[in-house]
Amino acid sequence: MKTPTWATVVGIAMIVLGGCSVMNDIKSITLPVILEKQKSLMTKKMHEARTHAQDSVATKLDSVATADDDREESFDKKQKKVDEMLKLSEFSKTWIVRFGYIGVFSAVLYLVGGIFLLVRKSFSIKLAYAVLIISILSSAAQAVVLTSGQSSGIIALSTGLSQLFGIVIDIILMAVIFSSDKEAYSQQNLS
Repeated sequence: MKTPTWATVVGIAMIVLGGCSVMNDIKSITLPVILEKQKSLMTKKMHEARTHAQDSVATKLDSVATADDDREESFDKKQKKVDEMLKLSEFSKTWIVRFGYIGVFSAVLYLVGGIFLLVRKSFSIKLAYAVLIISILSSAAQAVVLTSGQSSGIIALSTGLSQLFGIVIDIILMAVIFSSDKEAYSQQNLS
């Protein structure tokens, strides 16, 4: 007996989503380092722009200097906005990295679950259910922790809220498996 079409679709979806999740979780692990590099780069660029503006002020008349002072205040405001956007509390940094490692483990399980749906073993359905439940639980935990009051910054909030999309996908895949004919995975139909 062949692998059913629903199992092929769900298995391939799990493999693709698991692979994308591994890449995303690796980015989460390295996120604090990347943000620090971006922050220092932005600070350097803003400092260069401020220095350039101050140099141009020196060559202008005194009557125009007040407009350039306003421009310098504008640079300071932009600097503060950039700092606020890239701000990530220590709590958020710690948990984003932790969930990155947990996510890599969960995503690898997701890949394995998808592969075994395609291979057709007697435990494939149970493995797929277990993997989807683990994924839902880890995504829910991440959403709760990163959107809590202790987390701060738009990055932590968006990372936490993006997990809700994953939960919906997992529930849909679980519903497809639950409602489909699993006769191809019974012991007598395995070859």
